Amino acid sequence: MKKKIFLFLVLSNAFTLMGIAQSAVKEFDTIQFNRQLEFANQLIENEYYTQLTIDKFSQQEDVSAIEWFSYNENTAWYTVGGNTVDNKFNIIHHVKFDSLYSISDYKGSYDTSELNAKGIALSKANIQFQIIRDTTSIYFNSFVISNPDQTISIWKLPAFQPSGQAIYGYEWEYIFDKTGKNLLRQNSYTNILTGVWIGQPRELWLNYRNTDKPTPGSVFFAQSFRDYFTRIRIDTRNSTSTVTKDTNGNYVWTHKIK
Repeated sequence: MKKKIFLFLVLSNAFTLMGIAQSAVKEFDTIQFNRQLEFANQLIENEYYTQLTIDKFSQQEDVSAIEWFSYNENTAWYTVGGNTVDNKFNIIHHVKFDSLYSISDYKGSYDTSELNAKGIALSKANIQFQIIRDTTSIYFNSFVISNPDQTISIWKLPAFQPSGQAIYGYEWEYIFDKTGKNLLRQNSYTNILTGVWIGQPRELWLNYRNTDKPTPGSVFFAQSFRDYFTRIRIDTRNSTSTVTKDTNGNYVWTHKIK
């Protein structure tokens, strides 16, 4: 009898632990998602200031050979345009935005080595990415991000296309050392490139069912185009994440484990 009781207790504890483990697996990681959300909003701001600058100078000159990136410093936004020759980034334009989004040439001090490293990294990533760009025949945005470990990430995400389509399904990250000269590794998510027409408001499902969780690019897409749809749902293997507008006009994210 004692053996049976002991065995029952062991099995009961084992099933209890299994239940706890399964519950832990099924719990949505809101902390990580909120980091993704913060990152997506940073990219949206970055894209906005970069595009404003390109639009300004493209009216005055041919900017096709210029590589652009934006950065934030002491709550102010700056955009730099230049090109790389012999592992040196030559700055052609350097502008600053004020609180009213007005652009002015920036004549102040800045970290030349840091901007040089970012420019070189962007140029090298563009060379690496050219084959993919030519294969897909779509436009991509570039984002230059400084990482906490002093490495530099160059993100490539589909841009809003001249055809009027928003695209998702490809995202690439090239990670360079702090000099921008040495590629350390690259991360990518590639699926079927999917184009979505912007027009009549409707619910939109983003197919990410071959991933366990939302990717940075999927959150960026949803944040970028949430105004054009009644709701956007990121559908992954383990969960769905949906952004909608509440009765007060605020956007709210909800998550559901499958």
